[in-house]
Amino acid sequence: MMALAACALVAATLRGNRREILAACVLLAFVLTPLLGIGISLGLAAWTLVRHRPRSSSPTDDEAVLAELTALGLSAGLTFSAAANAAAASVPGEASARLHQAVRTGAGLDAGTGDDQGLMVVVHRALSTGAPLHPAVSGYATTLRNDERSRELTAARRLPVKLLFPLALLILPGFLILTIGPAVLGSLERLGL
Repeated sequence: MMALAACALVAATLRGNRREILAACVLLAFVLTPLLGIGISLGLAAWTLVRHRPRSSSPTDDEAVLAELTALGLSAGLTFSAAANAAAASVPGEASARLHQAVRTGAGLDAGTGDDQGLMVVVHRALSTGAPLHPAVSGYATTLRNDERSRELTAARRLPVKLLFPLALLILPGFLILTIGPAVLGSLERLGL
């Protein structure tokens, strides 16, 4: 199609007919504009993919899975150590290694630790206040899942704005050519150009 438009432009230029030259330019613009829009959209998509490489699983997601599995073990009657070790053995990753290490050394269960590891802090608070472990751990897992869901909803709300750019680059130029092009050609014909 682009070769046909280019040939029409060359032929009209050789003949010297201004109306045919303008029509060939409009045809060429009609063909090139979507290609330019597609190129820009693909470039933006590639840039976005390189900039925001998706991770297989986020540390927050791993910690939420660990908390849910630990809560499941606690509800089955396991001790916290057994439930945490079973959860850490089931989930690969850095969060499970930290949990396994913390359970093995007893870090976070001693009074006065300044640990900022989430699950261990929740367990320490529950043990220090005498609260049952299962509701505390399952509540922590629910909080992590709600935070993750909130982040995903925020990203989903931004999607229409991101889709606006390809829409404007691909559809709007063709629409303008189809609506304004005939009026411009008619005006030039009336003016005798």
